[in-house]
Amino acid sequence: MNEGTSKVEKVTPIESKQPQAQCRFTIQATLRGFPITIEGEGRAGDLKLIIDRLLDSGAEPPAATKPEPTKQSGVPTCPVHNAPMKPSRKPGKFYCAKKVGEDYCQEVA
Repeated sequence: MNEGTSKVEKVTPIESKQPQAQCRFTIQATLRGFPITIEGEGRAGDLKLIIDRLLDSGAEPPAATKPEPTKQSGVPTCPVHNAPMKPSRKPGKFYCAKKVGEDYCQEVA
């Protein structure tokens, strides 16, 4: 007879039996000068394997592009007088209409 001892078997956590969350991904690369796009679904580990295989086969990631700075919308302000500028006769140009002594401000935008 066993005196109060029992044998406990190792239990597998339920999390290991649940399916991993799927993700959707799009990969863009250049392979031998040709742009390619790969779309798929899978686990994050699948995505890493695909990227590693692409790199091993000579694929290159797309060149990073910097977004162009956007022009400030609206009427610019004169840096000297801190006043809104007036539109010029030239499209897209502005000038400061404030007087400086006997002359006008020379600030333009």
